[in-house]
Amino acid sequence: MSNVISLGKTQGFTRMDNDLMEAIATVDLPAREIRILIAIARQTIGYQLECKRLSADDIGKLTNMRRDVVSKAISHLLERRVIFRVGGSRGEIGVSPINEWAFFDEKEQCLSETISSHSAQIVSLRNDASETKTATCLLYTKKEPLVTVSTKQITAPQGAEHSLVETPEAEKPVLVSFDGEDFKVDDTLIAKWAKVYAPIDVEFEIKRAAAWASGEKPKKNWRRYLVNWLGRELKKKPRSTPETGVPVDKIIGLYHKVCSNLPQVSTASDPVLRSMIVERWNENEAHQNSEFWRMIFDRANRLNQVFFRGENAVPRLESICSRAVFRSLEEQA
Repeated sequence: MSNVISLGKTQGFTRMDNDLMEAIATVDLPAREIRILIAIARQTIGYQLECKRLSADDIGKLTNMRRDVVSKAISHLLERRVIFRVGGSRGEIGVSPINEWAFFDEKEQCLSETISSHSAQIVSLRNDASETKTATCLLYTKKEPLVTVSTKQITAPQGAEHSLVETPEAEKPVLVSFDGEDFKVDDTLIAKWAKVYAPIDVEFEIKRAAAWASGEKPKKNWRRYLVNWLGRELKKKPRSTPETGVPVDKIIGLYHKVCSNLPQVSTASDPVLRSMIVERWNENEAHQNSEFWRMIFDRANRLNQVFFRGENAVPRLESICSRAVFRSLEEQA
């Protein structure tokens, strides 16, 4: 009797890369994370998609697991670089390339749970012979003068070294600095602000703030200065831009037609996306025809990634319509 199971042609099947199947068998993952990984692969690779918007509730229904368990497992898979996420905690999820996976989880060394192993790593602060009350009290003897320090610190004998010293404020990493002409802002902070203050163009506003700050008195906290600046600009930003005379829906349809390999627009009524299209349309008269947008989409369709909101991301309509990416596509020869 043959033990080979034939696939029913009417039922269909999921295509799976051989390297991916071998990697799933090799990587050391808990059972629940393997179930979630297979579910994500089924919803993305199974439908010939690079990534897809999947919430923890959606994956929970596919794997029959609670939402909190799914969220914790997704965080571990992201940490191991087995999967990737585009656009924050509610963004799209996909399976990362095999060469980016961390196949072995590096666990921190910790004490074992036996009494003997714990006691073997305890270091005594006094000699074994000094077990009398008098000998122990000599650790804090008053025969020698003590160092006068602030009441916030523990009084220690003179000459003693403090092992626990807080890091001075000056030694902490400076994420925002200003040299009198330009701001230097850490990339992680730019990425964070880009998500919080969307649809504000954070990098452009930082340059505007630098031009304004060059004529002001030096500030003690330039980071707070930029946060206040971005907050004011966000309040000035209209929540919805008038679409009079702008064929927003036709542009979205043209994107779907030309950029069939790129992620599709899941929510065409998104006010942020529609306002970005309106802004690009009204910037220049040359932008106000379908052939120009077709050229932009043709160039974007040949890209694998673009720099959007402080990080490299898969090209999508939202990133294409951002000011920086749109201008770079327009200026291509």
